[in-house]
Amino acid sequence: MNFINSMLEAVGSTPLLKLNKIGRGLGADLFVKLEYLNPSGSYKDRMALAMVEAAERGDTWNGRKLASGGTVCDSSAGNTAPALSFVCACKDIKAKIAVYRPMLRGDSARLKIASAFGSDVCESSLPEQYLSAEQSEAFKDENNDLTYIVAGKMHSSELERNHDDVIWLDQIYNPYNYLGQKEIGNEIFDQLDGKVDAFGCSVGSGATLLGTCLAFREKGLTPQITYGVVPYGSEVYMQLDKDECGRNEFHHSDIMRRLAKAMGLVKWTTEKSIIDVMLEAGYPDLFFRITTEEARAMANRLCSEEGIYCGMSSGANVAVACKIAERLGKGKNVVTVIVDRRDRYLGEYPNDVYIV
Repeated sequence: MNFINSMLEAVGSTPLLKLNKIGRGLGADLFVKLEYLNPSGSYKDRMALAMVEAAERGDTWNGRKLASGGTVCDSSAGNTAPALSFVCACKDIKAKIAVYRPMLRGDSARLKIASAFGSDVCESSLPEQYLSAEQSEAFKDENNDLTYIVAGKMHSSELERNHDDVIWLDQIYNPYNYLGQKEIGNEIFDQLDGKVDAFGCSVGSGATLLGTCLAFREKGLTPQITYGVVPYGSEVYMQLDKDECGRNEFHHSDIMRRLAKAMGLVKWTTEKSIIDVMLEAGYPDLFFRITTEEARAMANRLCSEEGIYCGMSSGANVAVACKIAERLGKGKNVVTVIVDRRDRYLGEYPNDVYIV
């Protein structure tokens, strides 16, 4: 007999697909890791499982251990919401998900999925709860999305501070986010017999890129190129001054720490974020900005030409991977990630937006 006892056992071990149509004539061979085949529909299942299990052990930033019948929380408007909700459903753990107002676009399927798994989903606190009206407007003018994101993180931080049975997982700073994604790198290494010449993906927290590259490093593999991708005009955690940046031409967002300090989110002013760890480790070599239109066009091609029903981040990842494949030429392997399924963006279709 061959069966599993929990859906958590179905997390990971995803296929690696060679793009024979989109990759035709580019030079290097182009591969995608099909992370959208994870149970809740995205790569985030890996990190959600790792962070929850760390909380169960007490491996948290403040040493708090997740008790039986306890609750985990975080703020999200993306794939973390359904992934965390899925893991908690399998483990009989309560989950509270706070959602940022500006990212509630259309009829949000992602939040419906999270609710279906049993999570308590609510709108996160607004910036004005922690800032003066003048401060709030100034920060929103500088980076509207990030202003709401940090307010959402304050919401989760307060939940933990005010309730002894609640643990804030804090995906942006939690090392188990990237440690939980190292297995992506191990699987890719085995699937290509260690022949990886370039790897890159969209960067939000930075955990997928960092975890994968650290796994490569542990196996003695140094790809010729590592790259990150961010949405044009919405670089949340990174600052880029042009569409393609080499090292020393991109840096961590300065506004994030200023917002955290202004709102009183002390943890974010005293600890290293995953982005900080990623940059200190020397990743990536290059950063690219991709427009929503470019990401959407490639996501549409991936669906109609390769049969991959994926979202905008996957389209952005492959759009940049094509550029890298052209540069490296024949005999090289370029790898990126198919992040999630497109069904979770049906409420936005056909105006799906590339966000991280």
